[in-house]
Amino acid sequence: MSELSAKDQYVLIVADIAMAAAIETHNAGYVFPADGADYVPGSLRERWLASTSDSMLRKQVTSMASAAAASLQQRTGEQLADAADKYGVPLTPDTAQRIAEYFEARRNAVLSYNR
Repeated sequence: MSELSAKDQYVLIVADIAMAAAIETHNAGYVFPADGADYVPGSLRERWLASTSDSMLRKQVTSMASAAAASLQQRTGEQLADAADKYGVPLTPDTAQRIAEYFEARRNAVLSYNR
């Protein structure tokens, strides 16, 4: 597998934070594996989906995670780092800041687009 670009990593990290929040809401008994240094962006989401066969629960969690990801994309680096810490997703403050800057630049590019 080829290495992920920074953009792809950022999207997957935000998706994992959002997924963790949604899982905690709908599947309170789920135990998050301790990834730590072995964390791979996107792994939390993929692991949960692979281990959950209840289609209604999957639908509820993924729907909520999509909404949460959209919200997280508008957060500051500090807010992202706090959310990641709350849900056990390893994220350094520097990476959180780069993620926030990436999504801010993306929003600004869309807002400044002229035909």
